[in-house]
Amino acid sequence: MSGFVVDFSLTRRSTDSTGFRLEARLETHEGITVVSGPSGAGKSTLLLAILGALRPERGRIAVADRTLFDSTNGIDLPVRDRRLGMVFQEGALFPHMNALQNVLFAARGDDRQALAHRLLDQVGAGSWHERYPRELSGGQRQRVAFARALAARPRALLLDEPFSALDRSARARLADLLLELRGEAGIPFLHVTHDLAEALQLADRLILLDAGRVAAAGDAGDVLAAMGSGPAHDNLFLADVARHHADAGYTEIVVRGVSLYCGLLERECGGRAVFSLGSREPLLAVAPPGPTSARNVVEGTIRSIEAHGSGVLVVVETPHPLSVSVTPSAVAELDLTVGRHVYLLIKAAALRCLT
Repeated sequence: MSGFVVDFSLTRRSTDSTGFRLEARLETHEGITVVSGPSGAGKSTLLLAILGALRPERGRIAVADRTLFDSTNGIDLPVRDRRLGMVFQEGALFPHMNALQNVLFAARGDDRQALAHRLLDQVGAGSWHERYPRELSGGQRQRVAFARALAARPRALLLDEPFSALDRSARARLADLLLELRGEAGIPFLHVTHDLAEALQLADRLILLDAGRVAAAGDAGDVLAAMGSGPAHDNLFLADVARHHADAGYTEIVVRGVSLYCGLLERECGGRAVFSLGSREPLLAVAPPGPTSARNVVEGTIRSIEAHGSGVLVVVETPHPLSVSVTPSAVAELDLTVGRHVYLLIKAAALRCLT
């Protein structure tokens, strides 16, 4: 079963007669495809068009080898016939139904009771059958919402920022759950978020939307590496947790083949995590450094040098490009030029785990 094949144009008119135009062209496979981008980029518009709540002017939408919309051939399936599950930011559970009743309401097939119980158990909500939404935390409500969406036996699952209202610990637990469901459900997921760290953690494929167009698409690590940095020029990257050195007080992580050391993590080895490194954190040298308190020394070559506010942003080409903020005087004194070989000194404490 393939994923999403989308190629359409859609214009949304607002009350002040201005319009937003989305030109959506993307093709995905099985697994979790994450669509990320700033507010107003067109993420929710994309979901609503796939769901059938908005009608494109032209184009085609196919999900799991089934055409849902095709302007050329006059196909436009109504929402109820598209067989798509949807999880919203707040879960949108029926307040007058308990958890089991919410899932049963959506369940399809002859074994509805068994299916509802199995799905609630699967999402870790097996002991909340009789609880009403008001008696559940935000994270618990979202677990029930996942079960309800899957109970309809959808051909694909759409997720509209389902973690945005939750705290960090609840986000992390639900992200782990979503990764488990990906393999067990056997259907493609399309997950929308503005949080790049969340996108990196979840995405088998990452699509970046900006101003109504696809700005980049591909493997999540490759897309972010091509960007060089995230918002406010923080460096974001996905890393494998290799081993812990408890006596020394640090953890070894591997980023695209390069070993780095961060503060000691409470995570199992073999897992993956998203890290950030502020552009002001690394020190830049043009000669091999001597003994230093910085745990990490990374070699690379300068890819670009650009003025940024009162400073200068230097992008250093390493297995994962890193952005470094320096002063204009440092550029002159160190004779920094594109292509020059440099060394980055990074303290372990500067590498922050986000997930």
